[in-house]
Amino acid sequence: MKRTDLLLVIPHQPATAGLLRGPAGITQPLGAGYIAAYLETSGLSAAILDNSVELLGPAEFKTRVAACAPLAVGFTVCSSSHNTALRLAALVKETDPTIKVILGGVHPSAIPEKLLQDRNVDFIVRGEGEETSRELLLALRAGEVPEHVRGLAFLHDGKMLLTEARPPIEDIDALPFPAHHLMPMGKYGLPASRRLTLKPAAAVITSRGCPYSCRFCSHNSVFSGRVRFRSPANVMAEIRRLTQDHGVGELLFWDDSFLLDRGRALELCRLLEESGLGLTWSCSSRVDHITPELAAAMYRAGCRMVLFGVESGSEKVLRSINKNTRLEQIRGAVAACRDAGLLSFCSFVLGTPEETEETANQTRRFVLDLDPDFAIFCIFTPLPGSYFFEQYRAAGRLDLDAIDWDRYINLLSNEPPLMAAGSLSEARLVALQKELFRDFYFRPSYIWRRLKLLRSPQHLYQNLRGLKTLISLQLHRFRDV
Repeated sequence: MKRTDLLLVIPHQPATAGLLRGPAGITQPLGAGYIAAYLETSGLSAAILDNSVELLGPAEFKTRVAACAPLAVGFTVCSSSHNTALRLAALVKETDPTIKVILGGVHPSAIPEKLLQDRNVDFIVRGEGEETSRELLLALRAGEVPEHVRGLAFLHDGKMLLTEARPPIEDIDALPFPAHHLMPMGKYGLPASRRLTLKPAAAVITSRGCPYSCRFCSHNSVFSGRVRFRSPANVMAEIRRLTQDHGVGELLFWDDSFLLDRGRALELCRLLEESGLGLTWSCSSRVDHITPELAAAMYRAGCRMVLFGVESGSEKVLRSINKNTRLEQIRGAVAACRDAGLLSFCSFVLGTPEETEETANQTRRFVLDLDPDFAIFCIFTPLPGSYFFEQYRAAGRLDLDAIDWDRYINLLSNEPPLMAAGSLSEARLVALQKELFRDFYFRPSYIWRRLKLLRSPQHLYQNLRGLKTLISLQLHRFRDV
């Protein structure tokens, strides 16, 4: 049997994400896709098992692993999939104890010492995974201890060894496109609130890194604070391949802020408009990046929705989380979208350390006055790798050995919040989240506006799915609160 060098596994989310599963959608695992493609172009073999869509039980999972006969299995791990990843890692070792288990992603990059306590974990890839994975596999093939491979953490002589940090990849145009041919493309779909058409959809990322330092965010644990951009021509080449090979008609740009480089964004919009592909797409942006000119160009190029990380309707809270935006800029961003014909989607975070009843009420009044097309209200959870996580850990408020990682779901969780960071209790945060969803979405004027925008029976179905989720949240009784 020919052995696969690396089987990349995306763990499924825990049962606590039950309310989220229906409306959230699942997009292609781009991190695993890039690593697999990089390995293939380097002469190594790779496979992808996305258990977030496959949902294999233990026996079937072990059968799939055995069929690949991998030298190593690599898991992409986020905080909420910590426990499921370790359970799957145990199944890998039960299948064949000689298979090496590798963990990568923001979560293990931030707390490698915690993950390496598990006897089934052999290596942690810290930071970007393409080059580190290739060099590690070559070392394993040669039977070497990979002390020379940058960007690793592993146990050596009973102690954790952190090898030299690997610098970020500078020329990301040089990376091959994600290995979509290894993914079950027909099983992916966009979140119900962000799906704009009935066409096959795909996620694309056109940059890496973020120059900002929001205190609740952990992304720079992997991508660093230096932003590297793909050229518009390179992005268009991937988009053309997605349309030709997979019939994709809708795109979701996953960049932290798609409009960070306005000149590049305008050029990409021009290329999309002139391509004749007729694609519909959405993206995320900071509120201080969008302008009326950009919004108009985006609409002409097929954009129909922009997601903004608004976070709060309180200037005090915005300052405390180092967001560096103002309420005036938020209003301007939503107005620019409305004037251009773009839908606006605003994301809020409740319960950050400076949150009070007063600031929460400010957020309530602000979102109702702002009146974006969609809004979500997450409950603050200190993510490993973020400023707040390190602060709480240093203060003794977070014990890595006591954390229930299944409760790291901050939107539509089945469980109460992990902790109350500010003056509002866990019970009050749960009630507040329900109130804000109810106050925003159950307004007669909002319901009437949504009904007028219905375009098809399928669009009605999507809206009814969203309504069902909102009602389920309102009726859900959280334990211990």
